[in-house]
Amino acid sequence: MNLLIVSMLISAGVGGVIASFKGRSPALWMSLGLCTGPIAVALVLCLSNRKEGKPSKRPALTPPVPKRSIVDEIHGLAEMRERGLINDDEFLQGKVQILAWPVSSPIPPALTPQRVWADGRRTWASYQSATRASLEQFARRHALDPSWRSDVPLEVPCTFLVQPGLSFELSLALEKGTIHCWGAGWDLDPIDLHRPEQGLPPELEAALDALVCGAGRVVIRQTLGATAPFWVTLQTKTDGRWHTVRRRCGIPASPIWRRTIVTNTDVSQA
Repeated sequence: MNLLIVSMLISAGVGGVIASFKGRSPALWMSLGLCTGPIAVALVLCLSNRKEGKPSKRPALTPPVPKRSIVDEIHGLAEMRERGLINDDEFLQGKVQILAWPVSSPIPPALTPQRVWADGRRTWASYQSATRASLEQFARRHALDPSWRSDVPLEVPCTFLVQPGLSFELSLALEKGTIHCWGAGWDLDPIDLHRPEQGLPPELEAALDALVCGAGRVVIRQTLGATAPFWVTLQTKTDGRWHTVRRRCGIPASPIWRRTIVTNTDVSQA
């Protein structure tokens, strides 16, 4: 009788250990071992292992990213220029794009013959005439005197200084198909132009019209002690409510900040 009890206890212990190793319930198989003895041990040995294999410590192998050959791409652009597929401006633009992307980037070559024809053979210089004409029209519409600056490293920079009809300084500029808008102590996110004949984007132009006419404002939020604002919004007033047209968002470094509102207080000629 004592031998039977010892056999049951040993079977319960061995069954629990094997069950734990195989990912089964040790308590269940220990109780079965107490009841059935070696039969439970034999059964748990026949069961499959539920434990998931340990993940390999070696990192997963990823296919290598083919590196771009900047030299080959520039040679390809030069060959396209010699064949008359692209002109000198397009060659320079493609070269700048190639040099701007990382060598390990999976981006395809900057300027292929298909892309040249799909883009309508446009270059960054293609945007300049329409943008300048749009800025001149904006100035005439509000009787403002534009200042075409040469001290800003942008393609078509224009600043409207404080003058009759405008109580704050406003600057607009074109750079590589992108419109920038800023003032004293603030600037907005740049806007990409989708067509070279577009000029100023309609949404931005309408908001600037409202700003000069007194129906718009620039809201600046700046933390105390900071040199630049973390939040700038260009808003227009419609139906008695302010609506945000353009913004530049950020996270304040301090919970203490102040708000400044820029409006045109001289709308006599607008």
